[in-house]
Amino acid sequence: MLEAIKRSPVKIGIILAVLLVFNVVGWFVYFTWDKPLDEAISLPTLTFTPEPSSTLTPSPGVVETSQPTPTETPIPSDTPTPTIEPVCGEDTSLTILLMGIDIEDYLYGLADSISLVRVDFQTHKVVMVSLPRDLWVDIPGATHPDITKGKLNQAYFYGTEGMGYFDGPGYGAGLLADTLQQNFGITVDHYITVNKLAFREIVDALGGISVYLPEDVYVKHNYMPAPRLFLTAGYHNLNGKQAEEVVRARVYIGDFGRINNQKQVIKGLANQMLTPSGISQIPGLYSQMRIYVKTDLSAADISQMACLATYLDPEQDLIFDNIVPSEVVDDISMVVWDTYRKDEVFALVYDKEIITQRLADFEAGIWPPQ
Repeated sequence: MLEAIKRSPVKIGIILAVLLVFNVVGWFVYFTWDKPLDEAISLPTLTFTPEPSSTLTPSPGVVETSQPTPTETPIPSDTPTPTIEPVCGEDTSLTILLMGIDIEDYLYGLADSISLVRVDFQTHKVVMVSLPRDLWVDIPGATHPDITKGKLNQAYFYGTEGMGYFDGPGYGAGLLADTLQQNFGITVDHYITVNKLAFREIVDALGGISVYLPEDVYVKHNYMPAPRLFLTAGYHNLNGKQAEEVVRARVYIGDFGRINNQKQVIKGLANQMLTPSGISQIPGLYSQMRIYVKTDLSAADISQMACLATYLDPEQDLIFDNIVPSEVVDDISMVVWDTYRKDEVFALVYDKEIITQRLADFEAGIWPPQ
C-alpha cells in the first residue's frame, strides 16, 4: 500500500492536505477553546446579593431558642455528608440569559422572548424561567438622558449597536443583563441571542421538531382575510418557518399564551437535540452558531453542555416556569408614561421584591420545585 501511495503524487498531495487541515484546525481549537465566540458581558459585583428564601424565613411555627450545653462531647460521624460532584467539568452550574430577537440581524431589534436558563451539572437539571417582555423596569445602564424606565424588551433594543445607548460590552445583551441585575439582583454568566434567521436555520438543521401545542395557533396579517398559518391544538411536526410563526404568534392568546407556545417549541428543540441523531449534529450546530447566533459561550462551554446532554432525560430533567404567573396579568396591566417615547404605553407592573426573591431561589436551585 505504501508503494502504491509513493507512486501516486496525487494521493500524497491529498494526504498532506488532510494532515495540514487537521493541524490547522487543531491549533485553532487549542487557541480558541476557552475564548468567547462573541464579546463577553461584564457585570459589576453586587454589594448586596439577595438570599434564597430557605435561609431567610424560618419554618412556620418554629421558635428559635437557646440550646443547653451538652454534658458530653458528641462523637463525630465516620461518614461525612457526601458532596455531589459535578459532571463534565468543574462548574457546578451556569446561568444563561436567552433572548429571541424579532428581526433577522443584530443591528437593532426587540427581545421578543426573554428567558433565564440554569444549567445544573450536579443535579443534571436544566431549568428555564420566562420573563414577560412587557415587564416595566428601571434601565439605569442606558446612556440616553430620557431613558430611565421602560419595558424589559426595550432594554435590549436601547443597547443594540444601532441605537448605541450602552457603553458596556455586549450591546443589547449587555444592557439587558445589566438591567436584570440592577432590578432583581441576578447575575448571569453568559448570554445567547438568536434572531429569526438563526432560529429557522437551527430548526431546519435538526430536520424539524415535534411540538405539542396546548391551544390552537392562528397567524394572520391584519390586511389578509385568510390565516397565514392555522394549527389545531395537539402534536405537530414543524419546520423552521412554522416554528418561527408559532413562537411569535399572539393573536387571541396574548403574550403569556405566546410564552407558553415558546416553551413548547424550546422543549421540542431540546427533545430533538437530545436524541442520538441530535447529539451527533451538535458539531454542525456549533458551526452554525458561530455564523448566526450571538453568544459569549466558548467552545469549552458548549462542549461541557453537550456532555451534560448525555445525562438528561427530556421528560424529567427539563423544567419550565414563569417568573410572573399568567393568572395575574389582568391585575398588573397598567398604562405608564414612557419618557423616551413621550407617550403612554401599556406595561406589566409587578412587585419587584417578589421577582427578586424568586430569582434568588432560582439561582440557588430551589425554585421552581424540581
